[in-house]
Amino acid sequence: MAKSKIRIGILGAGAMGSEHAAVYRAIEGVEVAGVSSRNFERAVAAARICNAKPVTDPFLLIDDPTIDAIDVCLPTIDHREFVVAALQRGKHVFCETPFALSLSDAAAMSEAARNSNRILLVGLLVRSIAEYEHAHRVATSGEFGKLLSITAYRLGS
Repeated sequence: MAKSKIRIGILGAGAMGSEHAAVYRAIEGVEVAGVSSRNFERAVAAARICNAKPVTDPFLLIDDPTIDAIDVCLPTIDHREFVVAALQRGKHVFCETPFALSLSDAAAMSEAARNSNRILLVGLLVRSIAEYEHAHRVATSGEFGKLLSITAYRLGS
């Protein structure tokens, strides 16, 4: 019996939402059901990347019972509202960084994940970049003794 695809709704059709749409398109077993943006033209452009439905109301995706997970690529100030809403409706959530602007927002989102027994994953991609993994291994190995400080720079926008 074939396993059904994981259906995802993307909130936000800017640079990250569009990038996520392209990545999801390439993952077997994943289907982007919809992309939401306040600007319909942007929603259409991002949705076209992954053959999804464009919408301007994020709650059309959050409230859709056929969607398994919500990918939040919105401005940080909006994370709490939409992450908590998605979790409360039984969705798993991937949230872009920065995660929150306050500890109370971060705590509310974490608590909503615990209460809903759903996964809340924050996109902390730096920890999975090979150069940072190498730096971590070297720092924790003791190869250079006890390190007191490490400074790293990530160049980019």
